[in-house]
Amino acid sequence: MNGTCIVFGLLFLTAGILFFCGKIHGRLSLWKNMPENERQNIKIRPLCRNIGFLIALSGILFLTAGVFAWFLNYAFVWAMIGWMVTAGLDVLYIGKSRRYQVK
Repeated sequence: MNGTCIVFGLLFLTAGILFFCGKIHGRLSLWKNMPENERQNIKIRPLCRNIGFLIALSGILFLTAGVFAWFLNYAFVWAMIGWMVTAGLDVLYIGKSRRYQVK
């Protein structure tokens, strides 16, 4: 067992769940300082679910690496590379699509 991976896994999983439920975005200084008219143009609920899922997924990867030594030794690096590619594609999708914008 790797304690560091377990701690990071629990932190990321908790943050991901909080984002997914929409409980934490209101506490971010960027969101607080954003002008009201910009806030109204964003569909925050689906965006929080998207980002929360990605953060929770990284938490699951860290937890798996912390609990299973074989995953940490053989698959963790490749899983994190896959997660980074997925997150990058997701950021591109968020930027290009109009799914998260109020019409």
